[in-house]
Amino acid sequence: MRQFLFFFLFSALLATPASAREWFRPAHRGPGMVNADLTPTRALRSTVPVSWNGQMVLWEGRVRRHERVGGRDHLVLATEAGEVQVHFIRLARNLEFDRSGYRVAVKGRLVVSSGRTGRLDGLSLILLEPPKVWGFSEYLAGRSPDLVHLLAWTILFHNPHLSRHEAEATARSLEQAALVNSLDPLLLASLVQIESAWDADAVSSSGAVGLGQLMPFTAEGLGVDPTDPAQNLQGAARMLAGLLREWQHLENPKASALAAYNSGPGRVRRLGGRVPTLSEPTNYVYFIGYVHRNLARTARVFRIQDQAPGSSSVSRPSILAAGSTSKVRSPR
Repeated sequence: MRQFLFFFLFSALLATPASAREWFRPAHRGPGMVNADLTPTRALRSTVPVSWNGQMVLWEGRVRRHERVGGRDHLVLATEAGEVQVHFIRLARNLEFDRSGYRVAVKGRLVVSSGRTGRLDGLSLILLEPPKVWGFSEYLAGRSPDLVHLLAWTILFHNPHLSRHEAEATARSLEQAALVNSLDPLLLASLVQIESAWDADAVSSSGAVGLGQLMPFTAEGLGVDPTDPAQNLQGAARMLAGLLREWQHLENPKASALAAYNSGPGRVRRLGGRVPTLSEPTNYVYFIGYVHRNLARTARVFRIQDQAPGSSSVSRPSILAAGSTSKVRSPR
């Protein structure tokens, strides 16, 4: 009997996807929430149920082609299971530049017709890695890797109009903000990437400002100027660190803290630290965790060490002309 029980438990563990045990997996399922189990391998097979039409997914792949037609972005995304067309139904952040060759994660809705997945209606896009010509090794150019280099490289492929000096200054500010507040710098960096895509001038429709998207009254309470990038990062780090401390006794404090950062501490407190059953905080936790996993993998591959970074120039991709109907120019 004991042998049978052991075999059953061991088999169940093997049958459970590794990603199902990750802290950032969507806490809820429902309309507008990403279905993390509906992968390209499942949805790009020959026949799929019509009930999958409209399902929200986050699919990773390389952008084979990026075009702007009639003011809307169209991508050909090469996934693990084949290529899929992505038609963005609204303007989305991170598509201001030609993203051909980039590794990305696309949030979108499945469009199923005649038993097949026809395309994704894209809603947003997460940048994970640029084409190899701008890869991290190429950015380092023989210098020793460290955290500032990793973050500066990430900042630059999000905002290639910035100088290397500007990117590294922001990276140092984030590193310092994380150190002062005893935070995992890659978690803070992942939050910033999802909040503002590393745009220091970002202002949301609700009035949130800067890299960590602080509301003016929140920034005032934190004692920082949200329009100053370094102070904004300090404020975001202070807020996130406080939320992590508040829910450190829970099984998954990171999910609780991030949900509170997104939807407000009061709402999460009323739920005893649980992620609200709403699409925005549920997806928010998932997206930040997804980015964190990607950054952490890169850091492990390059054995990131704390060394002083150097400086040199970096190539930039071409900017998409607003409303262009021609094919997006290839990166140069």
